[in-house]
Amino acid sequence: MIRILLSGLLIFFILNLSSQENKNMYSGGMLFFQPGYVSASNSYQKINNFSTGIGGILRFYFKKHLTLGIHGGSNKAIYKSKNSENSYISFAYGGPFVGITAKKNKFRFCSSLGIGMGKLRNLHIESQTETVLNESELFFYSGVSLNPLLSFDYNFTEKIALTTQLMTIITLYNKNDLYFCPTLQIGVLFNR
Repeated sequence: MIRILLSGLLIFFILNLSSQENKNMYSGGMLFFQPGYVSASNSYQKINNFSTGIGGILRFYFKKHLTLGIHGGSNKAIYKSKNSENSYISFAYGGPFVGITAKKNKFRFCSSLGIGMGKLRNLHIESQTETVLNESELFFYSGVSLNPLLSFDYNFTEKIALTTQLMTIITLYNKNDLYFCPTLQIGVLFNR
């Protein structure tokens, strides 16, 4: 499915290349600063804590107001459990998105919705003595991730932009458990 989508994006890119010679066709880069807040749960407790992450995004621009692309990343929160401060939950996600965009002078706004696959990993430690885990459980789940995304870009130059994005990671795992994480993403994009 991802290969078909990427092939489709490449075809759109090639078909629109000649009609937009003097405009930026795409932008992509790293989202290196991603503070967020995770709300999730496991069979032991509810998890609510701050998270950090890293990711990347590649956006293609079509016509005047359409954007398509791919994005992905990883988000992790360390939390306190009964007798440990080292439990963690992480979610790695990635997939395509579609949205609308508008550009004025040095600013670009994008509103999009992404959907893709993700993997959740949760190391829950109930009891720990120094570096020895006395009682712990490691959970692995896969699921579909839904990612609404708002981004505001400022072009320093024609080729380099700073992006600030608000994204929410939403996924169901373990039948009815919800992983919900609103995240602020800051990064650098390279325009072409």
